[in-house]
Amino acid sequence: MSDEKVLKSQQNDEAVDQVIDHVKKLPPEKRQQAIAKLEMYSGPIPHPDILDRYNQMDPGAAKQIIDNGVAESEHRRSMESKLLEYSRRDQKRRDWMGFSIGLVIIVVGAFLMYLDHYIVGSILSGGSALGLVGLFLDNGKSSDSDSDNSESEID
Repeated sequence: MSDEKVLKSQQNDEAVDQVIDHVKKLPPEKRQQAIAKLEMYSGPIPHPDILDRYNQMDPGAAKQIIDNGVAESEHRRSMESKLLEYSRRDQKRRDWMGFSIGLVIIVVGAFLMYLDHYIVGSILSGGSALGLVGLFLDNGKSSDSDSDNSESEID
């Protein structure tokens, strides 16, 4: 998070704390009125009261705002689906390319052993085979740890 966002968040927290302190100092009957009036609302579409005021100023404005929010939501879901699909394709391509390269190296190592270069051929083939096995066995684990890292970054 950038310093500007952190500062803005701290200022908002301080403002909320000041309002709460002010409400606590009110007499009990006025405190109940203030608590009943205080509302918090969050979401892509404005609070219904605000929408009603927009509609009073320009009939049909509330419907346009709601339609825009719905279209934005649909667009976001569509983009997320595309991202997941492209990520899946990319992972599949990466797996096949790694497998192909490893297979070529193993074949080259076997060919070297055929040409009586046993040590180099064994190291090349054996190292590649172990690397491929390790890659495929570790493939599921690295995906889980990547998703854990991304979740902790969001928090």
